[in-house]
Amino acid sequence: MNPNPKTDPFRQDLLQWSGQPHLDLLAEYQQLISQEPDSLVRSRVAGHFTASALLIDPRASMVMLLMHPKVGRWLQFGGHIEPGDRSFAQAALRECREESGYRDIEIQPIPLALDRHPVPCAGAVSEHWDVQFLATVDHRAERILLEDLPTQWFELVSVTSVIPELDPSVHRLIQAAIDR
Repeated sequence: MNPNPKTDPFRQDLLQWSGQPHLDLLAEYQQLISQEPDSLVRSRVAGHFTASALLIDPRASMVMLLMHPKVGRWLQFGGHIEPGDRSFAQAALRECREESGYRDIEIQPIPLALDRHPVPCAGAVSEHWDVQFLATVDHRAERILLEDLPTQWFELVSVTSVIPELDPSVHRLIQAAIDR
């Protein structure tokens, strides 16, 4: 495998992950990033990588979710890889800061989970190959909102009962955070 300065930092994020439930996905993720450098670009209709982070306040055992304006569901913070992003972790942190308004966020360097799902994107149905991280912030910290998006803090252990229609991928991500 020839080194690729564009994708190598992203491949390194994947190499750190050892989550047992999704080892089959991990192999597919590693293959895609190695064979398709354009998989980091949102215009690749055949599917592309995204990065997200579940934002928790560990002191208060709370999770902050975003009511996604296009999807109409409570989701973790995340989105597409931008040209200035140098890793999945950096992209997830940037998205988390932009969408939550918190600046003093710490992100775990090792992905917490992987999730691949079809979505309408770039004018067609595409697949998002999401690399998911865990991020922490004190919910009392100052927020500087750059985007006007509805967000809310929920109790981590009871969020699935408060939002019974919670997306299954978010439910799995929350469970992974609880189990860690």
